[in-house]
Amino acid sequence: MRKNLWLFLLKLLVFSLVLGYLWFSRYQVLYPYWIDGIADPFFKLVGVKKWWLSLVVEHFTNLVPYLALVLASPGFFKHWKRTLIALVGGVAILILGHLLLSWAVYHFHVKYSLSKSFYKIVIPMYIVNDALPLALWLSFFPRLPSELFGFKWFAKTTDERAG
Repeated sequence: MRKNLWLFLLKLLVFSLVLGYLWFSRYQVLYPYWIDGIADPFFKLVGVKKWWLSLVVEHFTNLVPYLALVLASPGFFKHWKRTLIALVGGVAILILGHLLLSWAVYHFHVKYSLSKSFYKIVIPMYIVNDALPLALWLSFFPRLPSELFGFKWFAKTTDERAG
């Protein structure tokens, strides 16, 4: 493996541990209050009468791997505009995803309560939500996987660039 990959993995590990510690020690409890100014009007608009935090709050943790991936990405300062766009845009998309997930969970909870049908519908939503950080990172940094891991399908080959 190349030096850049090892450095990326080391930074990813450090950022994941630090951000994970901060999230689980204090911010996970505060996060719903921070986004309450956005959540309340959204929930009123879409008819959510109760925010079932106990069913969704663990899936808000996807902020941690996303932030760790962005912060660990090579060129953090060199390409600061891209990094800033990825941080602000990605976090905004994740927050919107949390609100949409909360909305869906509310409506399926009203319809099915906590039955088997509820979980059959909601668990795939949880999985998509939990995988969203990687998809967002790849969309904001499409060339990094090829630079770090040598995956040819993420970047143009030398033949394609020449022609």
